[in-house]
Formats: sequence, structure tokens, C-alpha cells
Amino acid sequence: MFSPGLKEQQFFQHLILWVLMVPFALVMAKWYFHFDEPTTKKGVMLGVIALVVGGLLDAVITVPFFVKSYSVFYSNVYMYIGMVELLLLSTYAGYEFDSTYTIDTDKK
Repeated sequence: MFSPGLKEQQFFQHLILWVLMVPFALVMAKWYFHFDEPTTKKGVMLGVIALVVGGLLDAVITVPFFVKSYSVFYSNVYMYIGMVELLLLSTYAGYEFDSTYTIDTDKK
């Protein structure tokens, strides 16, 4: 966002975010499921909780201090695409790690 070539190109800023979100979300989900047994349902709940916490922080910090307009911030369709991506990634992580976890525990 601070790079001179991307300053006015909002789509490419979000595209970079969406690409970087894949490994980051999966690594964070793997870390979370290290402490708790992974399931698809828990993956969905992890995504919902992350979205609720992020939404509250955006409403309390990001919008009042940086954007100054709730309507401008919440009318950005790219933000909602990122939210759906986060929910899908956390759900997939719960599903995928559940398969791995189940296979590993059956071998013991």
C-alpha cells in the first residue's frame, strides 16, 4: 500500500493481501490446532472467531483513527472477499488437519 506503484491501485493491494493470506492463515491454523484436536467444525469456528475479533478491532481502531468513515470502509467489496477467503482457509485447515490427525492417531 505504501509502494509508489501500488498507492492508487486498490485491487492489486488486496490481491497481494489475498495471496499472502493463504500461507499465513494456514500456518496460524496449524499452530492453533497444535493445542486442540482439529475438526472441520472447529475450523469454521476458528474462522468465525477471527472475523468477529477482526471486525471489532476494525470498528474500534481502524475506522475511527485511519479511515474516518464507516460507510467507506464497510462498502469495500475487496474486504469481504478477504473475509470469505479467511473463513474458507480456516475451514479447510480444520478439515485437512483433521484427516492428518486422524491418520496419525490410528497408527499409534
